[in-house]
Amino acid sequence: MKKTTILLLSSAFLLLGGCANNSNDSRSESDTSSSSVSKASSSKKATSTSSHASSLVVNTDDETQLLTSPWQFNKFTIHQIEAEIDDGQLEVKVDWEPKTEKRANFANFGEIKATQDGKTLRTAERDDDFDEDETVRDLDVTYAYQNKTDPVTIQVKSADGQTHSVSFKLQ
Repeated sequence: MKKTTILLLSSAFLLLGGCANNSNDSRSESDTSSSSVSKASSSKKATSTSSHASSLVVNTDDETQLLTSPWQFNKFTIHQIEAEIDDGQLEVKVDWEPKTEKRANFANFGEIKATQDGKTLRTAERDDDFDEDETVRDLDVTYAYQNKTDPVTIQVKSADGQTHSVSFKLQ
């Protein structure tokens, strides 16, 4: 009788322990997968990409703000990108702030390009100068766009491979 009672109690504990372990296992699997996702994300941080496609429309002589929040890169921050059509060209203004190398131009940190229908747009003009006292700087780039039918994508890529982009229509 004693052996049967001990056997039943042991079985009950094992059964309860197994159920508890099952629920912990499912949580553990989820924790492990999110942990591995976090690790994968952090190991890919240098080459991370974010893209923002929206129903933004850039008009003639009307600056349109393209970002809803700043883009963070390892060595700089893009606070805002504004675009407008002026004299048949696309004018893009980038408000950016370096985190390091305060005396360097944007080209030392990364590159900006505009594409339309998979083709890189030709840069017509670029103004990348700065005052040493400026905290937030502006980079002005003018592009010759191809048409108003295909959307335009502005892409900023840092020197270490991080990429952010935003797409919009021309009107």
